[in-house]
Amino acid sequence: MRKNRDVIFSKDFSVTTAGRFDLVDLTEDVRSVITASGVVNGNVLVFCPHTTCSILIGTPSKELVASLHAAMDRLAPHDAYYAHDDLSIRTENLVDDEPANAPAHLMNAVMGKVSESLPVAGGDLFLGEGQQVLFVELDSSRPRRYVIQVTGE
Repeated sequence: MRKNRDVIFSKDFSVTTAGRFDLVDLTEDVRSVITASGVVNGNVLVFCPHTTCSILIGTPSKELVASLHAAMDRLAPHDAYYAHDDLSIRTENLVDDEPANAPAHLMNAVMGKVSESLPVAGGDLFLGEGQQVLFVELDSSRPRRYVIQVTGE
């Protein structure tokens, strides 16, 4: 009879982003959590508990940031009117010092990515050539959190 050796291992991280479209490479953090977990085969989840950030698998570059910025500015320009930012009519989900950040929320809704689940094989993160795990700030510079959770055996 085989013993169950399934593992669930999580670690929380903090980062302060530099501002809109800052890309923070999380790949080494993900690999270190996989190593610490002892999981050889399974999955790793990278999750961001913020509605104005995204987790992305990609190749970081200045050109990617510029292209992302241009595409998102066409989709959700900063100088447009957004009911979300009109505090004379908005009464729901307000926080202290509510920022005008509707474009960041829209970008997150389009990207739809507050998490990524990736395979762990042979005790390492399985990525394609040039791929990295990126935290993308869609709003302004601020302290952020992300969680890496590994499951498997």
